[in-house]
Amino acid sequence: MKNILFVSPTGTFDNGAEISIFYLMTALVKRGNKVINVAPGYQGEDKTSYQNKFKASGIDTYILPAGKWWWEDAPGGLPEDAKVRAFYYRENIAQIRQLIQENSIDLVVTNTVNMFQGALAAACKSIPHFWLIHEFPENEFAYYLDKIDFIAEYSKEIYSVTGLLNQKLNLLFGEKDIKQFIPYSEVDASPLKKGEKIRFVSVGRLTERKNQLELLKAYHQSGKTDVDLVLIGAGDEDYKIKCLNYIKKYNLKNVKLTGHLDNPWETLTDKDIFVSSSAMETFGLVYIEALLKGLPVIISDNPGYESAYKIFQEGEKYPLGNIEALSEKLSLSLETFT
Repeated sequence: MKNILFVSPTGTFDNGAEISIFYLMTALVKRGNKVINVAPGYQGEDKTSYQNKFKASGIDTYILPAGKWWWEDAPGGLPEDAKVRAFYYRENIAQIRQLIQENSIDLVVTNTVNMFQGALAAACKSIPHFWLIHEFPENEFAYYLDKIDFIAEYSKEIYSVTGLLNQKLNLLFGEKDIKQFIPYSEVDASPLKKGEKIRFVSVGRLTERKNQLELLKAYHQSGKTDVDLVLIGAGDEDYKIKCLNYIKKYNLKNVKLTGHLDNPWETLTDKDIFVSSSAMETFGLVYIEALLKGLPVIISDNPGYESAYKIFQEGEKYPLGNIEALSEKLSLSLETFT
């Protein structure tokens, strides 16, 4: 039996990294290991449901008050001032060190490339540290190209999502062997409820990365705006406003924004068509979940979806950024739905 501490990136279940590694932690507990989880907490947030989900699987979760939980140059801006952020970074490392000591931790695992506190705490306590990388070093995550040497030095082992990301990281890290894993999400395989009409449905947080504005543009261009388009997921406020402004400008009356849903698949029906115009995915759990639920699928050809598509070979793809191609896929999917 081992005692393992995980450092989680958000303290939410609205991203694939948190979802997939929750199931890894659960599997480790079932094999007799003790697992604890640490995640960030910000003023005004309620983490009760997040903590309860872990507790039900025998995992204690500690929510650590944070200034900025990710690297300073990682996405998310710079909240507070530099002194406050520095205080919280030091405090969080000290808190993790204390948890390591109190729980006789044998291994620290950092889930995503975006945090460094666990790596430093593990080094201070002279125990192994593993890093799990879910992000391509591109666009908003290109910042971590400057951290490659640090990541290599402060990790006994590094794992990345299988496919194109793993290939790229093995080139970047040189002699350091980057192992690979396939993210896992537990999906209820029971049949979808019966639907009354065909809808387009997209599941994922409203962000630049998830790129729902491209879907809105293709939906408008298709002329099929009498068909409901349902966008499921919480949103980054600035990007959500962009989407709402576009919906208002073109009077897209059949677009519905549901906000965050704990189990989005419960709201889908056997008449739905799943569409994801995501600009970047590491693997694409939501695409796999849609396939497992038996939904027709349209996805962009971003690198993560390409990696998953090579395994499953299901669904329709369109070239990312090509609004006309996506528009045509939407129209064709209605004609050939049955």
